[in-house]
Amino acid sequence: MNTPLNNLIRNDIDMFWSNRLGLVHSAADVRSFVCEYLPLLGIDYDMSIAEAILQLQRIDVVEAQPLVSEITALAKLIYDEQDTSVRLKLWQQLAKKVGYDKEINKIDINLTSRSNIVKYIKVLLSDDYMKMCPAHDIAYKIVNLMAHYDITEDDRPLYETWDLATEIEAMSLAEIEKSGKLDEMIGLSKGLD
Repeated sequence: MNTPLNNLIRNDIDMFWSNRLGLVHSAADVRSFVCEYLPLLGIDYDMSIAEAILQLQRIDVVEAQPLVSEITALAKLIYDEQDTSVRLKLWQQLAKKVGYDKEINKIDINLTSRSNIVKYIKVLLSDDYMKMCPAHDIAYKIVNLMAHYDITEDDRPLYETWDLATEIEAMSLAEIEKSGKLDEMIGLSKGLD
């Protein structure tokens, strides 16, 4: 839907990726970019990680284009593949391509228990992760947790974190910053156990 708010949010997300990719100037930077996301396999949705890596299609660094083409082709295969075992092999291939030296043996995540939900939220709201993913996408992921786990109002800190995410995902970045809701959500997440 093309509403003014949706356009603002889309522009905010585009600006995030433009700034993030503005740091990529060489093939080595491309490898580093991909290697930042690979440790999230088994912690975050692998399709989400593939989407982040696919952002490399936006860069225009002549020296890096052959590598970018190979990486994004693999990321596209991963994104389109339904079979988890095939995706795992593709992730291993991609990791080898960028010189990632840690073993990748798990890409699925389990968000059916409260403790796993809390760990996931803490990862999403960590300083490192927030540099790697737009705030709107993080809020969306937290809102989406309700599809896997019934977050009830009785569980106040978890419910309040989820509730703030529902507000944040429908705000422009300027509104998010002005409201302080993201900082409030981060603060709440630190108290989750």
